[in-house]
Amino acid sequence: MAARAAIANVQACAPTADDYPAAARRADATGITKVRFTVGADGKLAAAEVVKSAGASREHKALDRVAVTKLSECTFRPGLDENGKPVGGSFEVEYVWKLE
Repeated sequence: MAARAAIANVQACAPTADDYPAAARRADATGITKVRFTVGADGKLAAAEVVKSAGASREHKALDRVAVTKLSECTFRPGLDENGKPVGGSFEVEYVWKLE
């Protein structure tokens, strides 16, 4: 059996237009937040950290916080080793902030 990395269905829990912070919207703040998730062998989220901020401003940091909060609500699946046993792992997700 081939090993499989830990994953999450991020489409189901990604931030929506309603989650866009008002201050960030007023400031026309956009960008890409990259978040690293670490998942345990039990499939539970062990850690989430911003590895690349959407930008340097206070409004961009608000976007980062929303991305971590919302994406941390995802359903995670542990990875599998060559023997099919669950293992923990890390992966990164990029969330693109854009104003419609």
